[in-house]
Amino acid sequence: MLEIKVEDGNFIDSEGYILQLRGVNLSGSSKLPFKPDGTTHFDQSLTFHDHRKVSFVGRPLEEKEAAEHLDRLKKWGFNFLRFLVTWEAVEHLGPGKYDQAYLDYIERMVALADKKGFYVFIDPHQDVWSRFTGGDGAPGWTLEEVGMNIENIKDSDTAIVHHFQGRNYKRMSWPLNYQKYACATMFSLFFGGKTFAPKLSIHGKNVETFLQDHYIEAMCRIAKKVAKYKNVLGFDSLNEPSPGWIGKKNIGEFSGLGFGKVLTTSPFQEMFLSEGRTVRANNAYMLGFTGFNLGKTKINTKSVPLWREGKHCIWRQHGVWDYDPNGAPMLLRPDYFNKYRGRKIEFYPEFMLPFIKRFKTRIQSVQKKFSIFVESDPGSLELDWDEKPKKGEGTVINATHWYDVSVLMFKRFIPWFGVHIFKQIPIFGKKNVEKAYEDTIRMIKEVSIKKMNNCPTVIGETGIPMDMNGRLAFRTKNYSHLEASLDRIITSIEKNFVHYTLWNYTPDNTHSLGDRWNEEDLSLYSLDTPKSIDEDGGRAVRAFSRPYPIRTKGNPEAISFDIEKSMFKYSFRKEGDEIPVAEIFLPEIHYGKGFDVLVNAGTWKFDSKKRILTFKGEKSVSYYGITIFPTKK
Repeated sequence: MLEIKVEDGNFIDSEGYILQLRGVNLSGSSKLPFKPDGTTHFDQSLTFHDHRKVSFVGRPLEEKEAAEHLDRLKKWGFNFLRFLVTWEAVEHLGPGKYDQAYLDYIERMVALADKKGFYVFIDPHQDVWSRFTGGDGAPGWTLEEVGMNIENIKDSDTAIVHHFQGRNYKRMSWPLNYQKYACATMFSLFFGGKTFAPKLSIHGKNVETFLQDHYIEAMCRIAKKVAKYKNVLGFDSLNEPSPGWIGKKNIGEFSGLGFGKVLTTSPFQEMFLSEGRTVRANNAYMLGFTGFNLGKTKINTKSVPLWREGKHCIWRQHGVWDYDPNGAPMLLRPDYFNKYRGRKIEFYPEFMLPFIKRFKTRIQSVQKKFSIFVESDPGSLELDWDEKPKKGEGTVINATHWYDVSVLMFKRFIPWFGVHIFKQIPIFGKKNVEKAYEDTIRMIKEVSIKKMNNCPTVIGETGIPMDMNGRLAFRTKNYSHLEASLDRIITSIEKNFVHYTLWNYTPDNTHSLGDRWNEEDLSLYSLDTPKSIDEDGGRAVRAFSRPYPIRTKGNPEAISFDIEKSMFKYSFRKEGDEIPVAEIFLPEIHYGKGFDVLVNAGTWKFDSKKRILTFKGEKSVSYYGITIFPTKK
């Protein structure tokens, strides 16, 4: 594949074409071991107890099926993969012990992606720290090294874990783990151990240095395996990083994101909960960051401590809280994570940014051309990068994620309702929702332009739950509401002419298990899709398999696609003296029965096998408008 460079906010290939990168996250089940099967619906006692004896070889794709899946993605028009790996997959055996079979497997998958025509960036994925704390990402030994006992997480109620709760697991409750002890503590230590836990050393290093060193080295092991492949653009720094409790104004109060009926506890309550104390948690009904209490529920009723014998809460050891003479917990420093030496803490510049710089330096010591795709809290626009890219060296890419949380969390599509995630306000009215979506993407792109040296923007994740509206599509075999919901998202991205990788493609998705993780079901593909809906197993294919300019020699001006009419419009300008060229993908699902082309000047030809229309302009014409629509019969 042709090498790519970054210039003036664009990805440009070695032939001078401006690229449009459209892809998927591969895959949703990469979060979990392949052997034993880590599907969170199933009892994971074995993979929790023997967490060092797992294998991720086969994630994201079983090798015997990999070519088939990549061919399907190519047929749909994708040319870009956010390739999921986890720290656990690389270093589950123990600190400094790497799974060589997995590293070799990753290289083979990247080589196959190169052969099939996909650009790739590696995503070191995590959600709420690890599988053992209700998500995925870090190895189990990271918890053990700080003194936690994985076997006690369930009864201590210090994490919300799908397979512990089974049918009682509440829809989209896993993000609440960001406020639970195990996850919040690990992130606070990972980013702020030197500041907030200076007494905690592991093998002669402060806990922050210990954790970051191991994480970065694990990713460097992958970097060494894929450094020679031109299709690898670089690495994400860390998926959806969390500050933990860093920045909390008052750890005596709950503050976090929730939807529906949930149990809420303050960081202080979580601290003495971890030492085996029973806590009266609030029953709350939440809508995002606001809600109201409905009563109390006791948790950790068996008085089980999270800690191994002889270990205690890290934050009590650092004077954040203690017991009064009567043995009752008392909070001593409610602003411990908000102020340091008299000044207010700011997470991104003081903790996240130094980590990204460390990560970038180490990854580029392996391959200097690798770019670093950065993101921070998905609900914020705090990214900032003032370093100028050096010649011959990869740069930094804005890879912010974006979802309409009302659709994602409630699994409901309401055409006239949405949420503006950055303004944190509800939006009413179909047109207003469309405008809010466009404004959201514009705000993300503006960060790239104004605060990140005009770097490219890649929406690293966006998508919809395919089981929305009570699994309506599966029951009625009518996927039109899925198409409408996903089209609304992609249209807003197209209008801002930024790149994206949809969440997600899961090769082993089924209607009963979804993406096999925490009852999420966002995969574009399912083994259970009826042939009458799509012969390739796709879901909402009319929305995501859409026409777009893959490469343009010239300056793109505007792009639009009317899904109802399958009408595509693209305009661009001549740049310099070169004759303009545009290569446009035309998906079979919209144009399989023929199409017509209207242009103001120039000529075109169509490769029916690759489904690419190549347009060539004229020397005397500077501006071009192309309209493509299905042939009327």
